[in-house]
Amino acid sequence: MRKKHPFRHALLATAGAVSGIVLLLALKPTTDPALARADASAPTLTARASASPSASAHSASASASPSKTPAKKRTPSSSARPSHTASAAPTRTSSAPSAPKTTSAAPTTRTVTGTTAQTKYGPVQVRITLTGGRITAASAVQYPDETARSKDINATAVPQLNQETLQAQSARIDTVSGATYTSAGYKQSLQSALDKAGV
Repeated sequence: MRKKHPFRHALLATAGAVSGIVLLLALKPTTDPALARADASAPTLTARASASPSASAHSASASASPSKTPAKKRTPSSSARPSHTASAAPTRTSSAPSAPKTTSAAPTTRTVTGTTAQTKYGPVQVRITLTGGRITAASAVQYPDETARSKDINATAVPQLNQETLQAQSARIDTVSGATYTSAGYKQSLQSALDKAGV
């Protein structure tokens, strides 16, 4: 019967343990520990991801609710702005009373000549001067003066017709006795002058 050696037994046990570890390492799957850790942490990430939408929804609702209150605060400021524009409008209307001052300028003076009226004894044409809408002067540019009798009649009739025009301020003047044709032609030419002037 052989004698047992304790040292040899310990050596064989150590060698067997080392070879077992080597075999375990050799048979170890090729998975990377980092990947294994990532796989293990994946459920927690998905749990966090699934929880994050609700959290983001809460944060969105929380962020939405404060944004509504500043909007309400901004609306009074916008309503205050129209009050400034409304106050600016009366200042513009205050400049309107200055317009009548320009209309109070001196009336313009103009001279209008009527059309020539043909009479039995010759043409008659009247020229008038108006200041504003008032006749300030009247004169006969043409009147019958070919004969001595026409000259005598019209030397008295024309100044009288001019004076009556200033008094009547229209073509409704009396006929001068002895100068019926001259008076009729005078009225016709005077009326055409007034029509041109728009009086």
